Amino acid sequence: MALDEPKEDDRSIETKHLTFIMAPDVESYVNQSGGLLIDYVDDGMRKGYTVALGNVGQSDCGSCGESGGCG
Repeated sequence: MALDEPKEDDRSIETKHLTFIMAPDVESYVNQSGGLLIDYVDDGMRKGYTVALGNVGQSDCGSCGESGGCG
């Protein structure tokens, strides 16, 4: 994930407190993946926003709350 200036064909999605800007090809991928899950984590050593694809992590073991497997 990188931050840069919006391009002419980027899509802007606004919520109450945040604005998301993504390229058209990324929007298509996100839509096919069930959307985005955005959360704020504050548990000791981890603090900040996390972003995951909607259908990722739904079938993970769940012991740590992280998607993508252990390791």
